[in-house]
Formats: sequence, structure tokens, C-alpha cells
Amino acid sequence: MKLKNFLWGFLNFLLPIKPLLLASSLLLVTPTVIVLTQPAALALMADEIKQISTEFTVLIDAINPASGVIISKKKDTYYVLTAKHVVETQDEYAIITQDGERYEIDYQRIIKLPGVDLAVLEFRSNQNYQLATLADYNYQAEFRHVFVSGWPESRLPLAERERLFSPGLLINQDYELAFIKDPVSNGYELFYNNITKLGLSGAPVLDTQGRVIGIHGASEGTKIYDEESNSVARVSIGFSYGIPINTFLELANKLNMGLNFQLENSPPPPLTQKEAFSIEAYLKVPETGDISSAAAWANHGNHLYRLERFEEALVAFEASIKIRENFYPAWYVKGNVLSALGRYDAAIDAYKKTVKIKPDFYLAWRDKGALFAYLDEPYEALISFNQVIRYKPDDFAVWYLRGNILTTNFQDYEEAIAAYDKAIQLKSDFADAWIGKGEALYRLGNYEKAREAAQEAVKLKPNDPEVLSFLNALEEHSLPPIPVELIPNQREVERRSYPPGKQPNFLW
Repeated sequence: MKLKNFLWGFLNFLLPIKPLLLASSLLLVTPTVIVLTQPAALALMADEIKQISTEFTVLIDAINPASGVIISKKKDTYYVLTAKHVVETQDEYAIITQDGERYEIDYQRIIKLPGVDLAVLEFRSNQNYQLATLADYNYQAEFRHVFVSGWPESRLPLAERERLFSPGLLINQDYELAFIKDPVSNGYELFYNNITKLGLSGAPVLDTQGRVIGIHGASEGTKIYDEESNSVARVSIGFSYGIPINTFLELANKLNMGLNFQLENSPPPPLTQKEAFSIEAYLKVPETGDISSAAAWANHGNHLYRLERFEEALVAFEASIKIRENFYPAWYVKGNVLSALGRYDAAIDAYKKTVKIKPDFYLAWRDKGALFAYLDEPYEALISFNQVIRYKPDDFAVWYLRGNILTTNFQDYEEAIAAYDKAIQLKSDFADAWIGKGEALYRLGNYEKAREAAQEAVKLKPNDPEVLSFLNALEEHSLPPIPVELIPNQREVERRSYPPGKQPNFLW
């Protein structure tokens, strides 16, 4: 397996993904009772999905308001699924349903699911509320249109608040590596470019049949202090991410929660031209709220970036930088946009400017390293990845890519194995790291250990053809040789990025 293949995950974050517009059987899982209904034959129009989601999307009222989705009912008790961080702190919480009714929550009865950012709340009512239909299928088999329905944070009275219904595109699993930037993933395995806001934590992520496939967790961003206004602004710098509903279903069964769900397991059909066109009405970028704010222009640029309106996004980031020359989030996402446009030298310059302003902003080092690797500049890539590890030593994905570079470009297999081991230590179910370790062990002639590593990968991805093919190649000793090129001393190259007098450590 070659480094170039692995880099597509990172580079998809920088390059355009795709234009945004273009029969189920009964399953019983004991002890959780799952009720399946026959799926609709056609995908739905965007307006229909918006209306459907209105019925089961709830507002969770608290000091920091959030969203949730009604997923189950037993007698007069309803169950709401949301993000765990929404109710992390003991406080007074209430659920407000679509008819404006308010139901207080007993905090002691909140179920916080282990290892993932999910929680189940309950409220009692004799009203008849619509339950969401859950969908469990291979969400990431291809790029799919998805929608997020929730209640943005607002100071307006409840009656004047407006629910956000945001369309977008689910990111294919082949590109996930670009988006996994938190070593404690909390179950975040859905990545999508829907525009989301504060208050949407816990909101349902819906497919084109209005079924819930995930729970929204957060949107990638950073907080910046503005000295002039003496305030803190949140700046969006990436995409959105959530927890797949099948993660919840597995835990609900494991924990014997005994809830009844409306569940379907068939993927939605392809969109017709009319259905795809119905989405376009919701693909609007709000006007810049404050034309004198660097943060507002940067957020405006992020919205445009998500919709692949790259040239317009560049204008927004330039406006942000004109207001505050050292506004590093704007420089960073400007680099991503330039890379998406194929202007790689300018993108690298933007990343360099970002880390010059804020040396510990590891995301810029990360994406700069990925771009260098894509451009077949492994030395510069390795230097950038080492800076990531300096500031974010628990970034398992970078340890993994570092191992790939050491294997493919430097044939330094022992150091590569150490890098893969670090990735596995941070994320033991990272199958690709086991494969990389297996290949490095194979190159060292340690065939038994290489097979053991490959078998670990098979346990994690038992039906993955690439993993099985790799295991078969190891069994037959048929991995192709890595071309050997004359390269300079990589340790001398590494030394460039270290402070004077500090001895380089190739593993950090």
C-alpha cells in the first residue's frame, strides 16, 4: 500500500470533493426491541424532509441551549437522543417540543453512553409526538446528501426562534482521515459539510428519506480574542462531524436499554433531478453580519468554502486579513481554498504565514505536511508532521502518515514501526495503522510479526477486500518491492526545523 493512496484522505480536505448539487427485512436484536417499517420507494423533496424533521426535532433549553431528537416511547414516556456534552454539567434542563410545550428533565435519569458523545433524556407527556425513523446502513458507501435539523443558539423569545435546516454532503469514508483531528474521537465517524451553528449539538443528521443516520456533535472551529471589542469570537475553520446512529444502536443493545425504535436498513435511492434541485433553495450563505469584523468575514468565507464557491471564499478571507493582518484562522482556511483551486505554492505560503503568526496551530502544520507529501516532497512533509507531533502528540493520524513516509520514502522501517505503534497506542482499532506496521515488518523480513499485524487489521475490518488482499500477499510473500532512490541524510533534513542546540529526535 502506497503513501499516495493514504494522502487522498488529507487532500480531499484541501481539494474539491464533488459538486454539492447533482426492500428491508425484519431484524430483531435482543434485548433491545427494534421495529422495522418498510422504507419509502423514493427519496423525498427537501421541503418534505424539513417538515418531517419539524415533528421530532426538539430544543433542549439550558444555559447553553442545544437540540435533540425523539427516538422512542414507552407508555407516556418519550426518549430523546442528543449529544452528551449538551448535558455534561448537572443543571436544570427542559425539552421544548414542536408544539411549544415545555417538559422539565430529571437530571438523575439522564443516560450518558460510555465512550461516545451521546446521551438519552426522557420526559413524560400524554401528547402524541412523532418518533423519528432511524436508518442503519452503510452510510459512507458513496457521497450522499444529508440534512441537519436543529435550533441555533438565540437570545430571542422561543416563539421568535427559527429552526435551522441545513443541507450538505456526507464525506466518503475513504476521506475520513482528513477530518479526524481529535485523538479522543468520542464516536465521531460522520463528517459532512453542512453549515451548522452553536445550539445544533445533538441535532439529528437526516438522509434523503428523512431518516436519522446520526447525531450532530460539533463544527470544527477555534475561539479568537478580539482586543478592540474585548470579546471572544468563534471562527469556523473546517467542516462538521457527528456520531453514526448505528453506534448508538450497538450501545443500546449492549446496555440492555430495552427501547423500541422505528428502524430501516435500506439505503435511500439516488436523487432525481427534481429532488436534487429542491435542495438548492436551502444552499444559501447568510450575509456578513459585521463588515468590520475579521471573524465575521472568516466565517462567511468558511460558508462559501463548504459550498465550493472557492473564488468568493478567497475574497472573504482577503477581507478578513485586510481588517486584521495577523488573523491566523483566515490565513489557514485561505490555504485550504488555494489548495482546492490547485494553487499549491500559494497555499503553502498561506500555511507558512499561519504558523508564523501562531506556531502551535497544528492544523496548519498538518495540512501543509499533507500537501507536501502529495507533491512528492517527503522531507518537507516529515518536518511539518514532526511539528504537529510537537504541539499535538496524540494526533494518531499524523503518526500513521509519518510511518507511511518513513516506510515509502526513507525505507526506515524500524522508525516507521515505532510511529505505527504510537498510532495504534492512541487508537487501537485503527486498521490502517496495523496494515502499515505489517508492511514495515515484512520489509524487515519479520514475516511472522507481519502476519500478526495483518490479522489484527482483519479483525477490525473482516470484510474489507484491501485488508484481505494485504493478508494474502503477506502469506504468499508477494508484496512488491519498494523502489529505492538515492536520498540525502534525512536526519540532516530534519535538523532544519529544530531550535539551535536541540538534538533532533526522529520520533519526538
